[in-house]
Amino acid sequence: MQQVRLWEITGDMKLSEIPARFASLERWIEDWLADDISVLDTGLLVIGRQVRTDFGGTVDLLCIDAEGSLVVVEIKRGQTPRDVTSQALEYSFWAKDLGFDEIIRIAESYQGVEGDLETAFRDRFETELPEQLNQTHRCVIVAESVDASTDRIVRYLAEMEVPINVATVQRFEDTNGRQLLAQVYLIEPESVQPRARRTSSRSLYRTVTELQELADENDIGEIYRRLREGVRGIFSAQGYSETVGYVRRLEKGRQRTLMLVKAVSEDDAGGVKFVAHATRFEAHLSVVMDDLRSWLPDNTEEHDVTGWRGSSPEERKSAEGLEGTFHSIEEVDTFVSKLSAALKVRSRAS
Repeated sequence: MQQVRLWEITGDMKLSEIPARFASLERWIEDWLADDISVLDTGLLVIGRQVRTDFGGTVDLLCIDAEGSLVVVEIKRGQTPRDVTSQALEYSFWAKDLGFDEIIRIAESYQGVEGDLETAFRDRFETELPEQLNQTHRCVIVAESVDASTDRIVRYLAEMEVPINVATVQRFEDTNGRQLLAQVYLIEPESVQPRARRTSSRSLYRTVTELQELADENDIGEIYRRLREGVRGIFSAQGYSETVGYVRRLEKGRQRTLMLVKAVSEDDAGGVKFVAHATRFEAHLSVVMDDLRSWLPDNTEEHDVTGWRGSSPEERKSAEGLEGTFHSIEEVDTFVSKLSAALKVRSRAS
């Protein structure tokens, strides 16, 4: 059994153990986690509670992390170890196939998400909702104790790279009658992350502010900042590891990245590298490629999408466009002014 022990340091610098109280907490745990999921994980946002699956079951809490991955939280309520583990795995199987629209729908029906998911995500993680959600997923079982059978099952699954873990919560009461709650994971969370994330030592995402700082460190901050300020109001910004994505919001919470800009210089002249998805500019802003090319620097050339592994032909087609480098503020100003003027003409025409 996973056991936690706490000690109080007394006035005479002695240790006095605080006894654990094993009165059941299961009736309160879900409320506590729904109210403050950081008790379990500081990097989560709850987007659904008691969510019905296609198999007739009900997920206690459905969460999303800063990378747009889903986390199923299942609370053990008097179930046998085998039952709760198999149930958690079944819910994970259901969650892995949830698409963008389904995730938006779940979040919209949950009262704990204020406004739409896009706004709640931005408020929680200080970045835009990713264009693609649920690329990976994981599961956490929450229980007051872990028996030997559950311990063996979960450790085996984790060793086989199934992203599942158990978090135990236990109640303590000190000599003054104060009640305390302790939480500990069966396995270090970093050891059971989905495979796609394990190769990275840090999050795939930086905030827009962090990317500006990175651009400043690479001596391209002035041009980078001018472009960011110029397109504000036209695009939202979504941070990645070394790149900011300029995103256009569409209907029903959808969004599309129209332009990528690097915060790290890739040439000796210290320019700001960009990729403009011309097909998407035309689809979502009615800007044709020839016009877009004329607004961009002379070094602009066609962007090669043949190396987009794992993407469908439709995705590669939508990403076709132009790439180049801004080497001056004047080049940025030309692009921003031409784009803004074209959008104003389009707005008056509609």
